[in-house]
Amino acid sequence: MTAQTHERRYFPAPDVMLNEDGIRFESYRREATEVRVAFMPPGAVLETRSSDAAQVGMVVRGELSVTVGDVTKLMRPEGDVYVAPVGVALAAVNTSAEETVVLEIRRGTPGDSYPAPDGYFLEPIESRKFVGMDVTFFLADWIELMIADIPSGGEMPYHKHSHEQIGICLEGRYEMTVEEASHELRFGGTYFCASQEGHGAANPNTGVARSLNIFIPPRYHRVPKEDSGPEKNGQESE
Repeated sequence: MTAQTHERRYFPAPDVMLNEDGIRFESYRREATEVRVAFMPPGAVLETRSSDAAQVGMVVRGELSVTVGDVTKLMRPEGDVYVAPVGVALAAVNTSAEETVVLEIRRGTPGDSYPAPDGYFLEPIESRKFVGMDVTFFLADWIELMIADIPSGGEMPYHKHSHEQIGICLEGRYEMTVEEASHELRFGGTYFCASQEGHGAANPNTGVARSLNIFIPPRYHRVPKEDSGPEKNGQESE
C-alpha cells in the first residue's frame, strides 16, 4: 500500500455537496462511518425522516433548533449533543440570522446496536485536565465524545488501544499521525483510526488547537453492562 493510499485511508479528502436550501456539506467517510460538516444559512432546514444510520451531532458555530423524535432543543456551540437512533426522525432549523455549522457523525454497521439516551440529547458529564489538555466529555451507551484543547507545544503521545477513534479539528491546526501517515488538520479536517492503529497528535503552532474526538465504544467513561461478569464495572481489558 502506497503512502498516498495510507493517507487517504486515515485522512480522507471530503466530498463537497450543496443542497437546495443552500446548505453546504463536507463529507468524510471510512467504511460504515461518515463525518459531515454542514454549513447552514439562516432559515435553512435539515431533515431526515428515516435513516438507516444512527446520527450524533453537535453545533460548533451559531445555534440550531433540533427535533429528534418528539423532543426539541435549541442547541448552542459545544453545549449539547443529539443522538438519533436508526429509524427515528431528525429535523434541524437555523432560526438565527447567522450561519450555523453542525458537525455530525453517521454510523450504520449492520448488526450493531446504537441506542439513544432518554430524551435524545446529551450534556457534558465532566471537564478536567488530561495529559496537559483541557478536555470535556459527553457519553452515551455506544459512543463517547471528548472535546480537547491542545496548547501550543502540547501533544498527545503516540499510542494505540482497542477502541475505534475518530477526530475532527474544530479550531487552529495540529499535526495528527495515524500509523504510517501524518497530516496537518485544520477546521473540519478528519482522521479515522481503527482498533489497534497507532496514533498521536502534536501542536507545534502558536495558539490552542481544538478538536472533537469520538471513541466507539466509550474509552474513558465506559458504560457498565446490565448483565453480570467482568465487564459489569467497565473493567474489561484493552
